[in-house]
Amino acid sequence: MDDAVFSIDFAGAYTVLALLLVCTFFTATNTISARYTAGYADELRPLAERLGDILLKTPGEPEDWYVGPANAANASIVGLSEGHPNLLSSYKMDGLYLFNASRLKAALGMADASESYGLRIEIDSLDGAVSRTAGYPLPPDTKDVYKACRIATVKEPDGTCRDAHVIIYVWRKDVGAT
Repeated sequence: MDDAVFSIDFAGAYTVLALLLVCTFFTATNTISARYTAGYADELRPLAERLGDILLKTPGEPEDWYVGPANAANASIVGLSEGHPNLLSSYKMDGLYLFNASRLKAALGMADASESYGLRIEIDSLDGAVSRTAGYPLPPDTKDVYKACRIATVKEPDGTCRDAHVIIYVWRKDVGAT
């Protein structure tokens, strides 16, 4: 009987030890993975900040790129500025719909042949009256996203000005996805 008790105690202790080792391994793996993923997202900071500067501080090239599809096709730079930094034209915000996601990236100087970067722009007024999005939808399994937030003012055609948040998401499509 004493041998049977010893073997059951040994098996139970061995099982508990194995479970602790497995939990420790997965915790360490997740911690290391999260650290690398955060590092990948931080590498995108300069790119996202540069895109924010282009959108909010420049009127674009040519300045009337938003007038129609032909002008949008010839746009070398897409800028949303009304003429002053952080004062956005609602007409130019509507003009973002003239671009598909890859053409928008190209017009912001972000074109890459391998299509390895994703871009999404969201503009929402604080009062909820204005909401625009452009670019790729943000994949739910992407972990290395850098989110740049800016505050701007949207000038409506009737002269009304609304405070807004401009959020720029930039990610690498091949890194950090599950």
